[in-house]
Amino acid sequence: MNREGVPSHVLPPCSLLSTAPPLSEVRGRSLYSRRLERLWAFLEEYYADPDIRLIDAARHSGASPGHLNRLLHRFASTTFHHLLSRYRIEKSLKLLHEKNYTLTEIYSRCGFNSATTFDRQFKKWVGCLPSDYKRRMAIFE
Repeated sequence: MNREGVPSHVLPPCSLLSTAPPLSEVRGRSLYSRRLERLWAFLEEYYADPDIRLIDAARHSGASPGHLNRLLHRFASTTFHHLLSRYRIEKSLKLLHEKNYTLTEIYSRCGFNSATTFDRQFKKWVGCLPSDYKRRMAIFE
């Protein structure tokens, strides 16, 4: 296991998640900024809210939206929306491995407004649809 609880053999080798540094490493690079630390606390608490916006995160972090994105780009090589999307997908992967949840429950628990948005983001980050991933996971068990 790696990727913070997700077995690496289940992720396609060319997926964004398998080639990106773990979120813990991204977070470690942002420890140089108190505002980014506040952003992480905000993400951990509110990632499941589908109405979360950059302006809300910026307000919580004590920065303007533009400044927050500049900080993220400088210290973590990402943007707020990119980070939020990735954070939600990694949380959804953990729920998929628990097997107690349907895909509908997972996407709603992780802050996605619809199955279509979840499918699109999941495919972007993991390289396949959530239903395909779930089937692939069953093969490895």
